[in-house]
Amino acid sequence: MQGFFNGDFNWQSVTHMYKPNPEHEYDAIVIGGGIAGAAIVRALKNTSISNFLVIDEGAHPATGTSNHFAALCHPYIGRGASRLQRLTHLAFDEARVVWAKSWHQGGVFHLAKKGSPFDKEKLSEHLLSLGFNSGSAIALDKDQSVPIIGIRSAGTWFPEGGWVNLKKACEEELGHLQAHQVLWNTRISAIENIAKRWTVFDEKKQLLAKSKRIFFASSVGTKALVKTIGIDLPLKPVRGQLSTFQFSQEMPWAKNLPKVALSGKAYCLPPTTLSGKLYEWQVGSTYDEEVDDLNPWEASHDENREQLSEMLDVDVPEKDLMPTDAFVGIRCVAKDRLPMMGPVPGYPGIYILTALGSRGVMWSALASQMFTEHLACEMHQSAFLDARFFAGARLTAAGLTADLAGALSPARFFAGASNSKPIFPSGCLAK
Repeated sequence: MQGFFNGDFNWQSVTHMYKPNPEHEYDAIVIGGGIAGAAIVRALKNTSISNFLVIDEGAHPATGTSNHFAALCHPYIGRGASRLQRLTHLAFDEARVVWAKSWHQGGVFHLAKKGSPFDKEKLSEHLLSLGFNSGSAIALDKDQSVPIIGIRSAGTWFPEGGWVNLKKACEEELGHLQAHQVLWNTRISAIENIAKRWTVFDEKKQLLAKSKRIFFASSVGTKALVKTIGIDLPLKPVRGQLSTFQFSQEMPWAKNLPKVALSGKAYCLPPTTLSGKLYEWQVGSTYDEEVDDLNPWEASHDENREQLSEMLDVDVPEKDLMPTDAFVGIRCVAKDRLPMMGPVPGYPGIYILTALGSRGVMWSALASQMFTEHLACEMHQSAFLDARFFAGARLTAAGLTADLAGALSPARFFAGASNSKPIFPSGCLAK
């Protein structure tokens, strides 16, 4: 998987020497050291909670699906102002702020669906109806795209779009914590509620730590962990493979290559130049539901070749693209394809951030801001607010309505959970 990671953080000094005192009570335990865990830690810091412990199976942050350098970020465009469209619009704005230190604004071009008629005027009107201004989402026909995008293809140009180095973002939040705040190389076997405190056990059934709050941020692994406390979540794994191809600059089809990031059925950054008149191009990602195999597949390389040909709208011979590397990640999705974030009703102190799918960079940013404001409310009220996930004043003003906040809450999967409008306690303002 070389080539998809940044190895600029020195982990030689990271050891597994620290052992938490089982008698010590934390204000929060975060299970997961990827982008979801990083988002939660950021929220804890924002609310001045420093007595927390991060636990992860890996030896350092971002050893799983978050361990790659380019997660594309742009709003979703649907037929109407759906919940997904409105949420991604909000989440995109938050991502540029939350992950600013790892943000690369190079623009993203979303390709029009192949085989469907393209009407630039209708698309432009549609984009305005969805709340985009004339400079944030621009409809381009095939001729207009060539000087800007580099290829002759119609679609929507997001000049403010970009990508986030997920590994760097995780290291920024998790890589510089104190030794007593992190526990790497540790697998959790069960959670129990003992004397009104959530208690975590390792593989040997030994007590690891206890806290009044636990945040589950371990992607699809969350399903098995929360089941130990009687919570059944409709989560499933989705395997995705990115392929790294090498090809000669002298190939006839390689005369017109993208100058910006592309998204659509697949996504990619522009190819990079290697020595000896070679290009390297990372393209993906495949989508295999209910699969958690981390081994590279030749079939996935073939599928990514086909996606590359479709993006360029040219016939690229298989022999011209030599796969040299692969990155395989296991994403997690819920049955309604929306993320799951917030407190679990009936389980005071249990919070979930999972099912981020292929939009982890945006959903995690939105979650970080929502958890910040929710925790601020809890701290002010001195009580767990597990019936609702509070949007907070700032996000509410930005357009995060009650129905959108409810669409994200784990409560939507619990029988009898209320979907009524949340009540915002007076004085609950995020710090």
